[in-house]
Amino acid sequence: MRRACRLLPLLAVVACSNLEEGQGGVVALEIQTPVSPTLEVGEQVQLSARALDADGETVDAAVEWLTRSAALSIDAAGLATGVTPGVVQVQAAVGSLTSVQIQFTVRAPADTIVIVGDSVLIVPAAAPVPANPAVRIDSRTPPGPVEAQDVIFDVTQPVAGAIPVVQLANGDQSDTVRTTAEGLATVALTVVTGQVPPDTAIVEVRANRLRGAVVPGSGQRFIILFQ
Repeated sequence: MRRACRLLPLLAVVACSNLEEGQGGVVALEIQTPVSPTLEVGEQVQLSARALDADGETVDAAVEWLTRSAALSIDAAGLATGVTPGVVQVQAAVGSLTSVQIQFTVRAPADTIVIVGDSVLIVPAAAPVPANPAVRIDSRTPPGPVEAQDVIFDVTQPVAGAIPVVQLANGDQSDTVRTTAEGLATVALTVVTGQVPPDTAIVEVRANRLRGAVVPGSGQRFIILFQ
């Protein structure tokens, strides 16, 4: 199935080249840059540039777009598309005059959350030890793990009262963990000191893509049994 491309919003920023007068009296280029310099593979952003003369007036000149990285493709009209994960520099040019470089980071999209190991974890009630729910975030374009993706772990049971019975590693009922280079995210759930372990604890996992879409597989649950 072909991935739908999404155009990203732009932020008008003056990015002028510090250059002597060139072709057609052009001395600088004013470029519109994205609000976010990060995009996922398959996403698109429309770039635009305005050639300026020494008085700051627009010059009717053909603008060329330059990049040396395969991570991003950009056509003659300035439409940039994320191709493969990486960091890329883009410049506008009129003749031999070039703008400052604009940096983009292209990320693999988070396509699914996969539970690593068992979804049911057993902890001895007599001497509780940390339970360690773990997940992996995978991408299909290109296939493989997704690094630096935020994963949210929420304790949904037991519901925390004035004094929680269980907690995550940050001492709260919700924790955000960033995936490793292997796409892994793990959290530790422990019984609060002085509290009696519950029969069952449930931890729900979820994640969102860069533009807010829910990663498929969100809502899966880990069940921790204290026996």
